[in-house]
Amino acid sequence: MVVVPYALAMFITISLANGLVAQHSGLPNNPLVALLTAGISAASCVSFRLYPLNPARIDFVSSLYKQVVHFFGFLLLTMALSALTSALITHVDSYREVLAINPLTFNGGLVYVFLLGLLGSVGINGHNFLFRAKQQLFEDTEINLAAWEAGTESLNILGQGFYDAFLSIGGSGNTLSLLLCVLLFSKERRHITLALSALPLVMFNINELLLFGLPIVFNPTLIVPFVLVPMVSFVLVFVVMSLGWVNPVSAIVDWMTPPFLSGYFATQDSVGGVVLQLAVVAIGILIYRPFYLHYSGNNGIDGKDIHRKNEIENSALKSFLVDLNTSMGGYINKHEVSQRVSRMLSQGEFVMFYQPQVHLHNPNHIAFESLVRYRDVKGNLQPPTFVADFQQLGAMWQLDTMVIELVLSDMSAFPLGSGCKIGVNISADTISDPRTVDFIAKRLARYGVPASALEIEITEEAILEDHSQIKSNIDALQGLGVKVAIDDFGAGYASFPHLLKFNFDKVKLDRSLLLNVQEERGQNLYQLLAKISEVTGCAIVAEGVETYAEKMFVKGCGIDICQGYYFAKPMPLEEAVVWTRSVAHPPVVEID
Repeated sequence: MVVVPYALAMFITISLANGLVAQHSGLPNNPLVALLTAGISAASCVSFRLYPLNPARIDFVSSLYKQVVHFFGFLLLTMALSALTSALITHVDSYREVLAINPLTFNGGLVYVFLLGLLGSVGINGHNFLFRAKQQLFEDTEINLAAWEAGTESLNILGQGFYDAFLSIGGSGNTLSLLLCVLLFSKERRHITLALSALPLVMFNINELLLFGLPIVFNPTLIVPFVLVPMVSFVLVFVVMSLGWVNPVSAIVDWMTPPFLSGYFATQDSVGGVVLQLAVVAIGILIYRPFYLHYSGNNGIDGKDIHRKNEIENSALKSFLVDLNTSMGGYINKHEVSQRVSRMLSQGEFVMFYQPQVHLHNPNHIAFESLVRYRDVKGNLQPPTFVADFQQLGAMWQLDTMVIELVLSDMSAFPLGSGCKIGVNISADTISDPRTVDFIAKRLARYGVPASALEIEITEEAILEDHSQIKSNIDALQGLGVKVAIDDFGAGYASFPHLLKFNFDKVKLDRSLLLNVQEERGQNLYQLLAKISEVTGCAIVAEGVETYAEKMFVKGCGIDICQGYYFAKPMPLEEAVVWTRSVAHPPVVEID
């Protein structure tokens, strides 16, 4: 609690005083200063340990003085370090050309690879630490590729694609070689389990599971091959490409491109790139093997100790793997979800379907629930499974507002003057958002739609949150004249007290409740829920009515409004408009 704010204060002070900030944001961005200030702050607070102040203690005054002295001492230390940093920067500037790392040269590239491995072996992301060198490497590579394509320069062997495709196979340290080494030579079940768990991630060059699972980080045995393998690979690949045996890298492939595919695409769609990557992996296995076997050896421990050690390690490792695998798997899954949503927003279109709500005694009652669908570029209609993708990305506000726009633009085709109402489902996130009411009011005005023609449907999940903003939004919407309904009631855990806290205009009973009416208890529950209107004064809608028997049961419970496949399936706008013209005088045909 003390170290973190102290470290931040020192980091920000030194960075701002010496101009060590990002150009685009003005925020501190020097990783070396961040590491040093964190270490110095921790050492300062540990060597002069502070305890919570307690006014009831007899030593309160002296403790307070100690803390004040420590604070001002820390300020003086920060000022001194800031001055020292300034002097070091001035001194280092005169040697900048000598100290600068140039990954585009053979010697500079070896140093660059060595530092990346060394930093990674102690848990530091080397690419962030050497950001300036990496940024310059990327820019120089793009310039060279553009000149090569224009025919004005030859293609450099060393470039961003060279490092990404051949020196990060399975992640930093070419850890695909280590993973295969474990699978081929290990006799420890926990290591094999770890390797199998890490394999899907390593194939996308994400190796944190191995880095912290074996671990490699701070492991004096595995650090050596972790640093050495990329350096040997660097020399091998550079020599092979210099001799012309494999095409030089002509593209900057995405760092998550799986091994062997990256080699193919990077070397002008050449199989030689794949073969070279296989050679790099094979040599890496040979280098990792003796170090890994030494690390995984028993070293003279007796059988009981081995068993006890394995039990402890398995328990700790299992817990760690579950957490880390879940985290990394979630990251990859979220990346895939983001790509799916991006494709849907840029290709194909979202369209609205409408399912009627039929009044059993009043054919002139016209109401629909709108349901969003996606039509792909081939014209195929997709079910609304994509809603879960928007939820996972935290983008339900974007989806809901898009749906509201689509529905309001369609509503001009419906007979709104005759009292037709259209329901729109919105998520718990949107109904609890302070922007919702203002957005709906502005959209209604823009499209010239009367507020009384719009119904907002929310699920009972939203009212379980008991969010004051939700009640405020519901009241404000009803103040505009918009009707508010609770959808899928009975599917979750909402209770009557929850329902009474909100002044709903309509309650829609979930289809799942009808599935149980074959039994007496199910019938009694449905009949009880049908009487909600007597307590709350709101209309009741029976959802999911699919058979004549279900319709008659619902009707016998005193419910007048039904929705379900028995009456009509969700239909596109054109069919829904035609349906509204026929409901005033429908043919009386009922099929059991």
